Amino acid sequence: MSGGSDPRGFEVSEASSLRVLWILLPLVLAAGFGAWLMLDRNAPAGLEAMARWSEWSTWTGWPDTGLGAAWTVLFPIALGAVLAWAFHVRRVQLQDGVLTVRSTFFRCRTPVARMQLDQAAVVDLEHDRQHALRYRTLGYSLPGFHSGHYRLRGGGKGFVLITDMQRVLVIPVRDGPTLLLSLARPQTLLDALRRDALRRA
Repeated sequence: MSGGSDPRGFEVSEASSLRVLWILLPLVLAAGFGAWLMLDRNAPAGLEAMARWSEWSTWTGWPDTGLGAAWTVLFPIALGAVLAWAFHVRRVQLQDGVLTVRSTFFRCRTPVARMQLDQAAVVDLEHDRQHALRYRTLGYSLPGFHSGHYRLRGGGKGFVLITDMQRVLVIPVRDGPTLLLSLARPQTLLDALRRDALRRA
């Protein structure tokens, strides 16, 4: 196929942005606590020692110019912004016989020819023990949201983009991680993959 085809996107099931609060609230509290330690001259001695420990100058050897206080406050805020941005990175695209899944900081490209589409199904992970997530090896998790690389309870590896545990499209892959995807219309993707496989057979 000359020139390649345009990518076709598939909508991921919606995930409430309020889930990001599981990340943002602790980081905002940490930033506020750090600011209080730096600014309150009446803080208890133990807390003051913690403040000094966190100052930039204590581990860089730089003169105490206030960078420690700024670092203590700004780092949690910057980290929270990056994690909140990553939470919204979710794309599933099919192009030239390859399914590309982008989820937070992770990406997985899987040729359709390696997919075992006859075994693909939409499952409820709260009841399907075979494909339930066992533990994260390199991923990003919040309550009800999972992204990246996991080990599965039934054995083997999985690459997941899960926003709804009750409707997950499971696609076994030869010599690769099983794909577990929460899609608004999972059957639409499955039909497109089957048509692509037939066209290339």
